[in-house]
Amino acid sequence: MIKWSITALKLLAVASGLLVAAACSEQKSVEEPIRPVRVMTVNFENAMATSSYSGEVKVRHELSLSFQVQGKIAKRLVDVGTVVKPGQLLATLDPPDYLDNESSAVAQLNAAQAELNQARKDLFHTNNLFEKDLTSKASVERRQDALQAAEARFAQAQAALALSARKTSYAKLIAEHSGVIASVEAEPGQVVGAGQTIVRLAITNEKEVVINVPENHLDEIKTADEIKVSLWAKPGVFYWAKVREISPAVDALIRTFTVKVSILKPSDAVRMGMTATVYVTRKEPHSAALVPLTAVTQQGQQAMVWLYDPSTQTVRPQPVTLEGYEDVNAKIRNGVKTGDRVVTAGVHKLLAGEKVRLLEEDKP
Repeated sequence: MIKWSITALKLLAVASGLLVAAACSEQKSVEEPIRPVRVMTVNFENAMATSSYSGEVKVRHELSLSFQVQGKIAKRLVDVGTVVKPGQLLATLDPPDYLDNESSAVAQLNAAQAELNQARKDLFHTNNLFEKDLTSKASVERRQDALQAAEARFAQAQAALALSARKTSYAKLIAEHSGVIASVEAEPGQVVGAGQTIVRLAITNEKEVVINVPENHLDEIKTADEIKVSLWAKPGVFYWAKVREISPAVDALIRTFTVKVSILKPSDAVRMGMTATVYVTRKEPHSAALVPLTAVTQQGQQAMVWLYDPSTQTVRPQPVTLEGYEDVNAKIRNGVKTGDRVVTAGVHKLLAGEKVRLLEEDKP
């Protein structure tokens, strides 16, 4: 009875060993799934570097309008934001003093005209007497001198009247250009001097964006291949522009250079005071390859990408030198060549020599 139990136990152990071996063979037969990846083909070209700067829309010309004579403002016909046209009346001075001066000048001109007429008659009468030998040559010459003096006084009176009339017209502030009133600096009833600013007129036919550029970015502004402007209020809409002026000196407070960028064909949507972004684009001096940021990994201080080998369907790490970053892309200077296929997704779990399968291939 004991011998049968030992035999049974041996048979049971052999059977258990066979079951364990079968289970191990089944586990070895199960293969791990192949990791899916997405790749793109590398293409080197002269990349375009784009920098952006925030600024404010301003007009190129803003005029300070003032009276050419002093006086008290009688009325002001415009306010901030008023759109004006050439020849439009903006403000007037209290005119009585200038009207009185003009009336006095008219009276002086009339008196000079009467004196001139009398001098001409006297000379005519004296010439008749001289022809009849009833007066002397000296008398004729005195009448000629008197006529010349009368003519001079008449010319002087004419000039005085013209000056007085101009001063009277100076009591009216007239717009010489079309534009928008940007600010008002005087009110009716205020006594102002000649040349004192009454209103400021912004001429809106030329608009520009004023930006501040660090000194280490001045070269890219000067060598830009294209410049575009976008409004914060109108995202996605771009206007071509060009650099009009670069300040020759740095700002003492913020240590940047003021750059004025003219908008070439501004629409009515571009208004003064709007927030704008200036995009400056220029070609890089050497070629670079653009790859998504998701394709770049870091090993210590070394940037790396994963290259896909279509012959073996495996991947391997490749150190690269980066030129910089642009939006969602990294710019590779060297380390890869045109035609290489770089993994763009799933790089964080890859192993050297690991076999992979392609999900989808991105365009270069």
